[in-house]
Amino acid sequence: MKTTDQHAVDTDKDAVLFAARLATVGVLLLTALCTPREISERAFRLLDLMKDSPGPPPPAPAPSARRRAQQGGR
Repeated sequence: MKTTDQHAVDTDKDAVLFAARLATVGVLLLTALCTPREISERAFRLLDLMKDSPGPPPPAPAPSARRRAQQGGR
């Protein structure tokens, strides 16, 4: 069973982690909206990576690549 002090430390740690995540997302959003296009695109890609949902599956290799892999990479 946790003591009151241990519970307070866990709560403080959670608050600090939440604030850090919020600050990171805030900086990324500001970067995505207020910077030149190339940097903005990078920020949007980072925001996509930070989402909790899984991304789309990777594309299937071309038939010729599968054939080469089956033949031992020739």
